[in-house]
Amino acid sequence: MTKLVILKLSGDFESGFQISLEIGLEGKSADCGFSGFLPPATELRRCLAQLQDLYRQQSQNCRIKPQQIIYDGSINPHKQLVKSAAKLHQELQNWLNYPSFNSVDKHLREELNRQEVIRMLICSNCLEIYQLPWCCWDLVDNYPKLEIAISNFNFERVPTIHKPFKTGKVKILAILGDGRGLNLEADRAFLNSLAEGEVIFLIEPTRQELYAHLWQDSWDIIFFAGHSQTIARQGLLSLNAEDQLTIEELRPGFKQAIASGLQLAIFNSCDGLGIAEELGQLSLPQSIVMRWPIPDIMAQQFVKYLLQAYAGGNSLYISTRMAREQLQGWEKQFPCAAWLPIIYQNPAIIPPKWADLRGNQQKNTSKAQLRWQPQLLASISIISAVATMLVWLMQTGSWLQAGELNAYDRFIGWRTTPPADERILIITIDDQDIQYQREQNLATNMRGSLSDEALAQLITRLQPGQPKAIASDIIHDFPFSPKLADIIAQTDDFFAICRVKIDQAQLVSIAPPSQLPPEQVGFSNWAVDDDKTIRRQILGMSPDQVCQSGFSFGLRLALKYLDHPPAKLNQQGLLQIGETVFPKLSASSGGYHLPEAQGYQVLLNYRHTSPQTIALREIFTIPEQSLAKLVQDKIVFLGVVGHNHDLHLTPLSKGKHTESLPGVVIHAQMTSQIISAVLGEQKLLWWFSDKVELIWVALWSAVGSIIIILLRRSIIKIAVSIYLALTVLLGCCWLLFLNGGWIIAIAPAWGLLISAALTAVYRRTQSVDIPHA
Repeated sequence: MTKLVILKLSGDFESGFQISLEIGLEGKSADCGFSGFLPPATELRRCLAQLQDLYRQQSQNCRIKPQQIIYDGSINPHKQLVKSAAKLHQELQNWLNYPSFNSVDKHLREELNRQEVIRMLICSNCLEIYQLPWCCWDLVDNYPKLEIAISNFNFERVPTIHKPFKTGKVKILAILGDGRGLNLEADRAFLNSLAEGEVIFLIEPTRQELYAHLWQDSWDIIFFAGHSQTIARQGLLSLNAEDQLTIEELRPGFKQAIASGLQLAIFNSCDGLGIAEELGQLSLPQSIVMRWPIPDIMAQQFVKYLLQAYAGGNSLYISTRMAREQLQGWEKQFPCAAWLPIIYQNPAIIPPKWADLRGNQQKNTSKAQLRWQPQLLASISIISAVATMLVWLMQTGSWLQAGELNAYDRFIGWRTTPPADERILIITIDDQDIQYQREQNLATNMRGSLSDEALAQLITRLQPGQPKAIASDIIHDFPFSPKLADIIAQTDDFFAICRVKIDQAQLVSIAPPSQLPPEQVGFSNWAVDDDKTIRRQILGMSPDQVCQSGFSFGLRLALKYLDHPPAKLNQQGLLQIGETVFPKLSASSGGYHLPEAQGYQVLLNYRHTSPQTIALREIFTIPEQSLAKLVQDKIVFLGVVGHNHDLHLTPLSKGKHTESLPGVVIHAQMTSQIISAVLGEQKLLWWFSDKVELIWVALWSAVGSIIIILLRRSIIKIAVSIYLALTVLLGCCWLLFLNGGWIIAIAPAWGLLISAALTAVYRRTQSVDIPHA
């Protein structure tokens, strides 16, 4: 058992200190107590102040913010420092040998055993007591397993949040602050080498970043390296070149970290007693700081010595003593190096061992629990985690994207949708309509599939019916003829297309008609998947110099039909039209894993039946009254159709070249989706976050492992159960899709199968006594 010695000093150096000594076993009440007195010691305090001044003057390349150094003219400052340290050492020993303290010293030595591990706490409210090199007390030399820590009279135990599961790793938040003039990479490299450490690094963090990490997770150890100092018993940390924060400013974050189970803070930086005091007031279990400025190379060596000993199985106190004593090898170059590290201890807490921080199994686990339940849970957890990780790697590598999109297409085809949107009419142009224009002498100076003369007559015939909009999905990157320009100038209902340049897709820009205002132009860019299928709709993107519209063709027309409701980005950065929010696709939404998601994209919720179509040549022959009734209050699209004319695959396509939809029909579907969503007639498709999908894969991976473990002796039952599990998985995905939600189906199916296979292999190599069907 470890002995605990508490030595309390009440008073000051002018009037002396009343001494109270308690000795007992760690974790139990004191077995004995004694009192004594230490006399006034102004000379000791003067020697301490003199040494501190000399030490600060001669500190170079230390982990403290550089200040002006003033030398006193000494010929050999190094020798003066050594002499001053020896003087302080002697004054401290003389003070501790004072007759009024002899009885305390005598009882202390009588009660202790040289073979015992001893923790000694020196409690006081006097800062100079903390600054004294207590390791110079000859008691420390006589008891090789004794280490001294400092503490305060006031302390309490803070209830911590119970953490039922540990990963087997010590969680370390490593804060590498302002490193000007320092080699903090050495600290980082060593921490990275800890095999049993899970280290998260914050490199010159902002105040907000540090706060977020103190709050969002539970830590076993917080490590700080960089510049720090104590001014008027207040600790200052230099997080970066701009931010120098006090512990008081970080108080809520550290309180949360302590309540979440923080056990140890190591400040591998200068002059940290003020930091330790303030964290002690927050009831931090223990911290390790440096009394004075520490040379950079010493700080690098100390953390290596300390954590190697601590992770090697030694107690925190023995590890600190071992690290201090190893620093003595540098005394010739850096006097007083072994005096610098000190533990600040909360007396209510027993310091944990490294194994305790890792979360080893509790010793009080009953024999019944140790039989098969841990093996079962461990097998399921480990194998499921491995399967999940493998599947997630496949998913992030886009290996499963084709399968997920194929499943998505099946869901689109299986479900029922509203009938064709009657608010839209599509006037189609094919080879016969081009010939018709020539026969009717409408093809003068014709460029493309629709001449300006034919378009002018078409608009003139349509306008009496008061359509909501006339939308041309025909490239017209040259000026209108004068007659057509005059007709279009008299209406704001005509819309045309342009195309934004996309280097990745090798798409060049296409200009709109020059006479058309930007408000009547929308880009026609598609979001095309690797299999040439259009499943997504781009609502907005950055324009270029040629195509200056940031709104898509479909969005322009939908807003026109809806009489321009407010369209804005809400606080979450999502497009909101009226009360309807359009979820934005990212590169990893749903089954997608794209290099990037160009512009503001949503999933395109196709209707099975496309809007009504009518040929251009028929429009010119319909009586005006019938035509007016046909187009009234509708969006009238103009577009090219026919074999090899602007045809695209969609989720409704059954093959590479069958049931492909013309581009004008897809634009009509896109426009219909926006209008229907804003009016509440049709649901927008949504998806889950990456975190939820990861849990979803892990859940079905666990199902695969459970099936093999519980049914391991019946191949038929295993096969049937896996089939039923996959059916249930598909059914869950399908039911969710009916409500507008798209969740991945192929990844969890692979997780189930991989987990089942891994468990089967494990079962053949292990003999685990568990129940079976």
